[in-house]
Amino acid sequence: MLKAAQSVFATHGFKSATVRRIAADAGVDPALVIHRFGSKEALWKAVIERQALYLAPFVTELKNLQTRTEVPIRTRIEAAFRQVVAATLGDPECGMLISRISSERGEKLDMLVETLLRPSHNALYPLLVEAAQADVIKAQRLEVLYFMILNAVTMSVSYRHVLGYFDDGFQDMDRLRNDMTQFLLVNFLDNASLGASGKSTRLKNKIANLIPQLPAPMPCSGIKKSSTHLREPYAGARGRT
Repeated sequence: MLKAAQSVFATHGFKSATVRRIAADAGVDPALVIHRFGSKEALWKAVIERQALYLAPFVTELKNLQTRTEVPIRTRIEAAFRQVVAATLGDPECGMLISRISSERGEKLDMLVETLLRPSHNALYPLLVEAAQADVIKAQRLEVLYFMILNAVTMSVSYRHVLGYFDDGFQDMDRLRNDMTQFLLVNFLDNASLGASGKSTRLKNKIANLIPQLPAPMPCSGIKKSSTHLREPYAGARGRT
């Protein structure tokens, strides 16, 4: 029932979600949902608490990375990025839940922020600060960076069915995990902190793995290939007011 409730809340938001819809998705009678949880508000609280329990091991690992100062910060921040990706892929609807409830300001959003977002923020943010101080992360506002990372990962996973229209690889979770981790490393870390060989390897990986293989262009017959045609693709509209 909690999994069904999370899916309904993520899709419809708290206000539009109904116990009847949750019960239907769970395959149970609505009376059973009320008997077990008492109300929609109590069910919402149970969903958030369940999500917090799921995220707890990942938050703990991020906190552990803060204390392992004998390990280079670049190695630790890369491990942190992998934790973020793994946590999101383990429960893809989490990103949709955060996005949907974020549009409903009030008590429900407050609970989501304090129970889910703040613990992960407090675990990752000190690592971002240390990485910035060591010039491992490009100079920028770190609060913005945190939410850019969160948004990039959670929304990409939540909407992978849309991304699938452009690349079938988004349905392969192992490939998606590798691609998303590589995206974070390439775009949010300062490559100047790598050695020469590291830069070369990173560039080769970026070219080989991140640039999609586009289909061959469709043949275009009957098109006049002239500079005039290229300058005026909508020539038929000339003279219109």
